[in-house]
Formats: sequence, structure tokens, C-alpha cells
Amino acid sequence: MRYVLLCTSFFLLCISCSSTKKIGYSTNPSVELQRILDEEVANPKNAVAGMSLTVMSPELGVNFTGAAGYDSLEKDSILDSDQPFRIASLTKVFTATAILRLREKGVLTIEDSISKYISQEHITILRNGGYNPDKITIRQCLNHSSGLYDYAEGGPEYILEASKNAAKRWTRTEQIQFAMDKGKPHAAPGEEEHYSDTGYVLLGEIIETLTKTDLADGLRSLLKFDELGMSVTYLESLEKRPEGLKPSVKRYIGVQDASNWDNSVDLYGGGGLVSNTRDLSVFLQSLFNGEIFENDTTLAVMLLKKEYNSQGKTLPAQRLGFASLVGKKSGIQAYFHEGFWGTSFLYFPSYNWSIAVNYTNDGNSNVLQRVVGYMKWLNENAKVTPK
Repeated sequence: MRYVLLCTSFFLLCISCSSTKKIGYSTNPSVELQRILDEEVANPKNAVAGMSLTVMSPELGVNFTGAAGYDSLEKDSILDSDQPFRIASLTKVFTATAILRLREKGVLTIEDSISKYISQEHITILRNGGYNPDKITIRQCLNHSSGLYDYAEGGPEYILEASKNAAKRWTRTEQIQFAMDKGKPHAAPGEEEHYSDTGYVLLGEIIETLTKTDLADGLRSLLKFDELGMSVTYLESLEKRPEGLKPSVKRYIGVQDASNWDNSVDLYGGGGLVSNTRDLSVFLQSLFNGEIFENDTTLAVMLLKKEYNSQGKTLPAQRLGFASLVGKKSGIQAYFHEGFWGTSFLYFPSYNWSIAVNYTNDGNSNVLQRVVGYMKWLNENAKVTPK
């Protein structure tokens, strides 16, 4: 599961960044960050066809977006940093933020049961699957403690089924039913932490119920995409593709081209957004600097940590939408999420840094470690005091 791979990678990143001494860094962030990108893509050990990156640090004056390599494994088109791509599970952060905006409007509380807002059809499906939706709260869906089996990655069945018919138009109801058919409840709600796309497609339904519109319009209005200048970001197939966008970066499962898979395979709240690294970093900066939430206390609610039984596994702390880790040696904390197709974004609260990276394909890279190491070096040389 790519989510776990990023957790491991970032955990190592945090440990390895306790020392920022480096001979040969450029004091020009655009030069140095592009050099890191170029070297990571050129390294044959990484097997990365292409990579785009945005790094923002208002205090350091860093506002970098760049790309290296190609937008497909065919390597017939140079990757442009403006190109959009499916961001998969990073959409969950947007869904969680929208739910908290509805909380600000006073139309729900996150302790409400999901049965208050979802259809009777879905309530019945959940009950027949062994769940009591009256006992599952919005908060539990947000922080993956609902006990709901993950239809998408609880096992290999969903990807195998989806690969049989790339043109199939999935519905939310089919995905919920798939979870009931292929898995059992992990635990009673609120007891254990298990990552679940199923919970997020139900949250998407709640957004539709309370905004009385479709999910695309709900997200766009609640999250202020247009006001923030996020001109590339849209919910694919549920709203019109913005005019003037460049061709999308291809998406792969291993070496299998999945770009032509109907995006309903991952659409209704747990995934579905298309964006680019610049828009993703703009979103993080806006979220953490008071431009999306109306109330000062809402971000604290989103980032509140609750402990659940992890069955002895080392897991990142789940917030609402985000996960978080702190490096044992470096002490650096980051809130982050990763998407199935190879996209990650991270926010570092002590420094007000946002980093978004997209890989054209699966591969290995030290780009995050190197970028954070450079940013720490730059921070120390600029004598900027962390918050």
C-alpha cells in the first residue's frame, strides 16, 4: 500500500534530517531545487520517468515549481510542471476540510452518527454487512476509526475487478456494497485505526446531502477553489475540465497504463480530484494560514490527535484527513497525505513550508529527504526562527 510506503519513507526522512550541514548548496532555491529534481530523475536506480515539485516557504521567500523527466513511461513528451494529474487519496484532505466547513456553518457536528445524513439504502447495506451506522460517527470516518472495511485497498479484489473493465462507471453504492461483500468489520467504531476509503465515500455523500448539490459544487464552494486561484483543480467527470489545461500526466499501476480507467473507480470523496503540485501547495498554505476556515479554532479540531489501538503496528497519527509524524532525531513534524497514483503533499508547521510532489510512475526517490534537508539548511543560513 503506497500510503504505508510514504509513512516509512517520511519516517526515515525525519530521522535523517537532524543534521543539515551540506557543502555545495546553492543559496538560490530555484537553482538548487531544480538540481535536486534533475538528479533524482536522472538516477537510474530510482526508475522514475518524471517528477514535478512545488515548494513554498513565505518566510524564506521560496516559491518554486519545477519538473524533470517525462509525463509517461513511453517518454515521448517532456513533463511540464503545469500538467494536471489525478491525486487519488489526497482528495481525502479536501473532503475532511469540507466537512469541517459544514461544521463551521452549524449544520453538523463531527460526533453525529452517519445515519443522520446518508440514504436509507446505504444504511440498509451497512446493517446487512454487520455494521450499526447509528454508532459510526463522522469523526470516526474522518480519522479512520470507524471499523469500516476498505473497499479499495482492504485486499486485492477491487483493483482486480476494476482492471477487468476499465470503462466501467462505478457508483458510490456499488463501492459500499463491495466493501460489505469482500470484508468484515475490523472492530467496533472508535476502537481501532484502519484506513478506509469506504468511510470517505460516505463523507462525500454527507457533503452532497447538506449542500443540496453534487460533490463537485460542494467542494468548490466550501473550499474556495476559485477565490484561492486554484485554476487547475477540479473533480473529474463531475464537473467540466477547466479550459486551457495541458494534457494530464499518465497514471500507472506498476507498468500497466491505467490512465484510461474511468475515474469513478476512485471518485466520491476518497479520491477523484485532479490538480497539480502548485495548486496543492497553494491549498496547504491557505489551509494552515487562515484562508479557508472561517473560525480560528477549526484547524485545531482538524489536527487534534486521538489514540486508537494500532495492534502493535507503528502507524502515523491520524488527524482529520491528515496523518502526521515527528522525526525522532530531527524533531520535525509534518502533516501529510499520499495518493495511490504517486502524489504526496506535506506541511511543516514549525516552518510554514508546504511541499507537493508527483511521480509519473512508481519508483524510488530521495527527493523529499533532499528537499527537506536543503530547506533546513536554507532556514539556518537565513537565520529564520521556527515557530
